[in-house]
Amino acid sequence: MKVICNRGALLEALNLTGTVVASRTPKPVLQCVKLSAEENTLTIAATDLEVSIRYRDEQVQVEQPGETLVPADKLRDIARESVDDTLSIEIAGDVANIRGQDSHFKIFTQKASEFPPVPDFEGEADVHITGGALKQLIAQTLFAAARESTRYAYNGVLLITKAKKISMVSTDGRRLAMAKGDLISVSDKVDKEGKKAIIPLKAMQLIDKLIDNPEESVGMQIRENQIIFQTSSATLTSNLVEGQFPPYEEVIPHETDKKMSASTADFLSAVRRAALLTTEESKGVRLAFSKKGVVLTSRSPESGEATINFPCKFEGSDIEIGFNPMFVADALRVVDTDEITLELTAPNRPGLLKGGPNFLYVIMPVNLQ
Repeated sequence: MKVICNRGALLEALNLTGTVVASRTPKPVLQCVKLSAEENTLTIAATDLEVSIRYRDEQVQVEQPGETLVPADKLRDIARESVDDTLSIEIAGDVANIRGQDSHFKIFTQKASEFPPVPDFEGEADVHITGGALKQLIAQTLFAAARESTRYAYNGVLLITKAKKISMVSTDGRRLAMAKGDLISVSDKVDKEGKKAIIPLKAMQLIDKLIDNPEESVGMQIRENQIIFQTSSATLTSNLVEGQFPPYEEVIPHETDKKMSASTADFLSAVRRAALLTTEESKGVRLAFSKKGVVLTSRSPESGEATINFPCKFEGSDIEIGFNPMFVADALRVVDTDEITLELTAPNRPGLLKGGPNFLYVIMPVNLQ
């Protein structure tokens, strides 16, 4: 095997695939990437047995096809530190010779046959979605998923397809985010039956990185225990999260009698300013709603007090409620509309924040002394 690679494109490919490579494992092959060269394409594959990726680098010149396993960190470090525009990779026996204009590195390789199989995208996609729409769905849900939870279903994002619609839902038990979008196309089977899957956070973060063109079509295949994404340059396979996702429909308030309407950017500014004098111990902000607007107050025994008067449109009877300001700000940052609404019922009931028809966010109140 011998290929001449564009160093920048190679480094980008190794950075992306490197996020899948296992850092600690008793199996040395899992610390490698598999290089497969054929027809002027270098395919770089990596897996940790939970998530797998195949990335196609076409900015190469294949002088001799072949395949090998190379330690991922060593190859990435060489590509990063090199000053050459191109690097050649040539395999001789169990050694990879990597050459630049004034450099020569020899890396010991392993047998490609020992690498676990990395699934490829075969057959028809269940659904197609534009890259931009998928990235927006991920941005509007990933932040609200639990990072560590004994309830494994919380450590993922629920994906639901029905007809030509797609929804994603995430929760950590204290808040819930739901985003909706449109699909480009749906296979006949999925159109009739729909699909549901809980996708791990790592896979969601990876597919978000792999999409670099918002107009490109991303294909998805949802199997019994796996999901496969295909972009123009990569194929990503991930095991699904086992377990039942919590009954999120029951958490969404349906009968609210108080409603605030405000500019997204202005309300975010007010919340962030009110949060300045909160601490880990007193991280709640009190919001007092009336016909005049809302007054945001925070108090910290160590720092002092903050009062923000925010004029807005409010319908319903007066109410005071406490929220974690970081949770509110997280949602406001991903809203793609100029205005939001916040619907309330009582100080001890969750609030419902909406950004247009395709995004809603349920946030539990905090108890303020």
